[in-house]
Amino acid sequence: MKANHALWGWLGAWALLVLAAPAAADAEEEPTISGSMVGLLDGEEREWYIVSLNADSYATFTEIGDQVQIDLVGVVEPDDRQVRDSLSLSITLVEEEVTEFDVLHPIGATAMPPVFTSDNASVRLDLKRFDVTGSKARVVGRVEGVLALQKELGEQPSEDEGIGISVEFDAEASRIEY
Repeated sequence: MKANHALWGWLGAWALLVLAAPAAADAEEEPTISGSMVGLLDGEEREWYIVSLNADSYATFTEIGDQVQIDLVGVVEPDDRQVRDSLSLSITLVEEEVTEFDVLHPIGATAMPPVFTSDNASVRLDLKRFDVTGSKARVVGRVEGVLALQKELGEQPSEDEGIGISVEFDAEASRIEY
């Protein structure tokens, strides 16, 4: 059940990014790099760019009472915001403590399975810094462990076919207010 809930949450975030992409492409403005994710994925050195374009950012946070939701999406090329091979991290803080997090690495053209996920996997998150100044927040940390493979929607992710992850992230997130 948790895997489906997390997947639907990611699908909503990706839908917003996909809808924003054509408008961003029409604006012909260069994206600004607001952070990065760097490290090893399946033993291979990788880098993902966290970009902002106009008012849209791939690094956001929302505050609701004592809870903070942080979403980071890294893409392989800053000017080509494809879902394939991206890396997404969603962190929930309650009273400044990490209470939940999800990592998603789509291996297809969408955020639908097959994907590598932290659901049903051995992944640790070390949030080293979350400092808010006005409408921006600095988010720094590390994700480490094994991501599980989810082959099909509704199927439990399996760590048996998983991949190792050891990635540091550092980003400036923009506040979303409703």
